[in-house]
Amino acid sequence: MRTKFLFLSVGLWSLTIGVALAAPYCAMFPWGKVCDFVTYEDCRRAAGSEGGCEFNREPEKAPPGDAPYCLVTQSGSQCIFESAPACRMAAAIQNSKIIRNAECRENPNR
Repeated sequence: MRTKFLFLSVGLWSLTIGVALAAPYCAMFPWGKVCDFVTYEDCRRAAGSEGGCEFNREPEKAPPGDAPYCLVTQSGSQCIFESAPACRMAAAIQNSKIIRNAECRENPNR
């Protein structure tokens, strides 16, 4: 049990230093744009009355790592999972506690 907790703690910490895949939506502000939004609703909420949202036309950037599965969140991605079930479990933990819209994807580098 302690090993699982340590693994999840290290995995969650590593998410904060990952490089993000290009998110599908950009919040547009007078000072620039932020393309960190997985859903249109999240984008509109972030833009508020000061800005708007548009579809991100930039190509996706390949995430770091060479494991077969990547956990993708609004703040980054990490390709550290060797199995789809482990990746899906990490996404479920993220969605229930810390970050919304986390998902598991196959590594595009492979």
